[in-house]
Amino acid sequence: MKRKYLVLISLVLVFTLAFSFNAFAKTEIEYWTTQTEQERAEVIRDIARRFEEDNPNYTVNVVTVQENDIPTKLAAGMAANKLPEIVEMGAENILKLGAEGMIDTKSVNEVIEVIGRDDFYDGALQMLKNPEGGQFGIPMHGWVQGIWYRTDLFEEKGLEPPTSWDNILKAAEEFYNPDQQEYGIVIGTNKDSYARQTFTQYALSNNARIFDKDGNLVFNSPEMVETLDYYNQLAQFTPPGPNGWRDARDLYLAGRVPMMMYSTYIMDDIGLERTGYEGEKGSIVPNLVDKTALANKLTNKTSATFGQIVGLTLFKGNEEAKMNGAKLLAQYLMSDQQYIDYLHMAPGGMNPTRKSIANDDRYLDNEVIEVWGDKAADIAQAFENIGKFGYVEGRVFPKIGNITSQFIVGSTIMKMTENGWEAERAAEWGHEEMQDALD
Repeated sequence: MKRKYLVLISLVLVFTLAFSFNAFAKTEIEYWTTQTEQERAEVIRDIARRFEEDNPNYTVNVVTVQENDIPTKLAAGMAANKLPEIVEMGAENILKLGAEGMIDTKSVNEVIEVIGRDDFYDGALQMLKNPEGGQFGIPMHGWVQGIWYRTDLFEEKGLEPPTSWDNILKAAEEFYNPDQQEYGIVIGTNKDSYARQTFTQYALSNNARIFDKDGNLVFNSPEMVETLDYYNQLAQFTPPGPNGWRDARDLYLAGRVPMMMYSTYIMDDIGLERTGYEGEKGSIVPNLVDKTALANKLTNKTSATFGQIVGLTLFKGNEEAKMNGAKLLAQYLMSDQQYIDYLHMAPGGMNPTRKSIANDDRYLDNEVIEVWGDKAADIAQAFENIGKFGYVEGRVFPKIGNITSQFIVGSTIMKMTENGWEAERAAEWGHEEMQDALD
């Protein structure tokens, strides 16, 4: 009889322990982020800890990964049958992985619907669009580019804002005074990514693309030749020699150009006058923030904004419990104070993709952003029209990387600005170089 009681007690203990283990077992979510700087990683880990406190059934393993290492590490994860549940990375990688069928698009779209699709800027959604419908990723943050210009100087001369090809060229010519080391505008004229980025926005505004919708190379199209010709005209009013992003920043801060092409990462620099910063071209113009505006849309045949989107995405093949946790984490990262804390890691560089957050007092309450006042929310609105080379009618062409890595666009521009080539000849040369890179 005693033996039966002992067996019964042992079974009760086994079931009790098993129940207790299951009751307290936590589901781990692996989250990869490309924010590898120590300070940013710590902010993300703090947000993850808050998530765990609010969702005690889950733990979050935050893994920092360099953006360029993402493909290699994902390949290793596939081979080991162990992929992360959630990854934050650039739009190009998300679209490429989506085209390869690796993304759980159903879960991604569920997260977007919970957050509120209408609260996202349309252009940001388009950058992560699945051509078959829905989204490959959740747009999280990004930067935009445009012409930063001196509103006070434009008003003095009675000039219209530099939002159209005609207005930009007219203003550049009006302000050009090389004898006083004053120039009309700074755009990219070197063999680098800055030249490609600044040129891209003019090309998109003229319906000029590197690829057509079927992926055929069309760099020598009439629209591209027209854009190259205009860009070459505009380059006549830039400082002498090939110009890069550093020239644009320092000349604008010193008041020697009234217009420059730059991304929103310049917002912090324009506010540096408070620190007594001395740039290579001289001290910063007083109250420069108050005198500066961003023309984020350039218009000719259409309106175009250039920039980059970083998104969150969720991978197929993981356990249901893990995927449920990943969806909760994605919603958490994109909501309220968590999202604002994330964006404040790089204020101005990381702009909100949600309209409500762009106008939230908590987001605007930041030492970099607050000096821009209402302009900060206006800048984020540029995400409505954002575009890039390699994206055509909802399709992405990853082979654009073969072209951008060799700086062919910048080299094509230099053929005009340094060697005196006509636009048509430069376009044909660039087209051949691009074809060789693709081959």
